[in-house]
Amino acid sequence: MNKWTIFLCVGVLATAFLLALALPGGQVEALPEYSSQTGEPCATCHLSPSGGGARSPRGQAWVGSDKPGAVPDLVAALEQLGVHLQVNQEDYTLVPENIQPAQPLMANPAETGRIFEWVSGYGGN
Repeated sequence: MNKWTIFLCVGVLATAFLLALALPGGQVEALPEYSSQTGEPCATCHLSPSGGGARSPRGQAWVGSDKPGAVPDLVAALEQLGVHLQVNQEDYTLVPENIQPAQPLMANPAETGRIFEWVSGYGGN
């Protein structure tokens, strides 16, 4: 490659970069009014807690249904987006009746002596 080819390539890349910076980006359409309209915080429809940027499934379904007055719950939003879940509610609501209470932790007496010696001899950082 000669120096003029390199110069031309660098010039084209620099021009493309400057044009990308100069051209306006896409218009942002997320507005605080949407939060007022729906009574939901921005994080309901957006992945970012402060709003803006990528939408969550609930936000995608809300926009896809022409922004009604209420944002659909997650299950309804997933169904609108074509995701059909098959969930057995009993897997999540059944609690065994014979749950054993937690037992206190017991230290092995043979180990406690060694731990005490190490801690008492520890000089600190």
